[in-house]
Amino acid sequence: MRIILLVLVAWVIGLGSYLLYDRFWPGHTGSIVVTSDPPGAEIWLDLAPLGRTTPAELRDVPAGKRSVTVRLDGRRPQPFVEVVKVARGTRDSLSFVFDGNITPSAKYDTPRSQSVDPLIPPRLESITEKVKREQPWEVERRIPTSVDSSILTRVSPSGKLEPVPLTTAEPGPVRDIPAQTEPATGNSPATGTAEISSSVAGAQIVINDKEIPQRTPAVVSLPLGTHTVRVEMPGYTSDPQQQIVRLSRAAGAQLVYFTLTEQQRARKEITITTEPVAGPIFVNGDSIGNGLAVFPHDFGVFEISFGKVDGYLTPESQRLVVTPAKPNPAVTVTYPRAFAVSAVCRAGGSVDTEGQIRWETGIFDRDKGARISETHGPRIDEIPGSSKSGWELAMGDPNRNPTGADYIEFFFTLPDEVPTSTPLNLRLYLYRTNRKYPLSLSNRCEVTVTVNGRVFLDNFRPRHDQSLADSERYEEWSLQHSLVPGENRIMIRTGDKNQIFNYLWKFEVL
Repeated sequence: MRIILLVLVAWVIGLGSYLLYDRFWPGHTGSIVVTSDPPGAEIWLDLAPLGRTTPAELRDVPAGKRSVTVRLDGRRPQPFVEVVKVARGTRDSLSFVFDGNITPSAKYDTPRSQSVDPLIPPRLESITEKVKREQPWEVERRIPTSVDSSILTRVSPSGKLEPVPLTTAEPGPVRDIPAQTEPATGNSPATGTAEISSSVAGAQIVINDKEIPQRTPAVVSLPLGTHTVRVEMPGYTSDPQQQIVRLSRAAGAQLVYFTLTEQQRARKEITITTEPVAGPIFVNGDSIGNGLAVFPHDFGVFEISFGKVDGYLTPESQRLVVTPAKPNPAVTVTYPRAFAVSAVCRAGGSVDTEGQIRWETGIFDRDKGARISETHGPRIDEIPGSSKSGWELAMGDPNRNPTGADYIEFFFTLPDEVPTSTPLNLRLYLYRTNRKYPLSLSNRCEVTVTVNGRVFLDNFRPRHDQSLADSERYEEWSLQHSLVPGENRIMIRTGDKNQIFNYLWKFEVL
């Protein structure tokens, strides 16, 4: 008994909960999209004007059967009225088309005074065309194509069956046949039409998860019933993502509309800037601009190089790896201001220079340091076995013991616009010979280079001998971060243990 009572109580509670949910739970609304051709028609819902015109979407329409019609300058729409069953969370589409006839407004507001004539009985001859008239409840009435006179009988007062003579009905007043609500597409009555469009034309139409050849906008014939419709376009999102279309004879053509919004695609660009001048920019050998270039890309490895600009040094190429972790790299390079000074010996003891440069010669003593001398120190002489001349670097004073060393010191000024980080190089066209000091049995060769008083090259042996002087061979070292703003000095001298003659043909900083 207790179990039966508990079951009864649970059933009553469940029934009450369902009724409360169905009656009071919010959200029992749907939406209706109403369009017309031409647009601008006034929308009526449940025989009441809404104050809105087509095209429009009616939101929060209460669930249930709703009648929708439109009015425009007294013209009659086709269909005249649509009855749609609004369900919770659904979206229905209605479309009306106005004909060209102007109909008095009273025709819409007042019913016809005359009654509908009874159905005219058919004649005996065969009727070849079938007349179909649809009612709102989708009941078809068909006129038979022929009548068999043998079955037309009646009961006489005596109780016998006797034939009924047939007479042709007199023609009555011509009645208007209601217009069809089914689109005139030439399809069979078992199909309907859906007008599918989107805010961006050319979207792929997908019906019941299958692509069809047509693209938006398109009119598609479909079997009566329920179908799912969506559209797809690369780079766009659809709102709504999918719609349900219900096709019936009473509903007529359905309008299905999608709003396409372009996706915010991930930006993948390389931004390259050159300073302080607009230099040519190349990516993988292809020119993409001057000074500033924005290069769209896919992920991968790129070789970035730069072109020449007069008066400036060309930056080195860069190898850039672009990954999803850093899809938009920025590259900024600086064109260093070109700087060059040089001094080169000519036959006859003359010297050609480039830039603001000067030099001093003398004797370098290990104990006393450098001493300027007009009578001693390196002098310009012909390089043995060569057509060139150069500063002869050997023993400083052969009359002294120790003899000391010859030196030459160059002076130049580094401008403010040329930073010390500029990749400048020192080039020495220095050649050793096989000529030894007097009374020396050794062919030891040592040359020392100092930059601003600091040892830069300590007792190094020149790589090239006197036979390569005419080929203008040189040795090169980087001076980056070795120079200072303003005046700089570079000294070249023979080492303490040097025993052969060396010749400096050309000095360059560039």
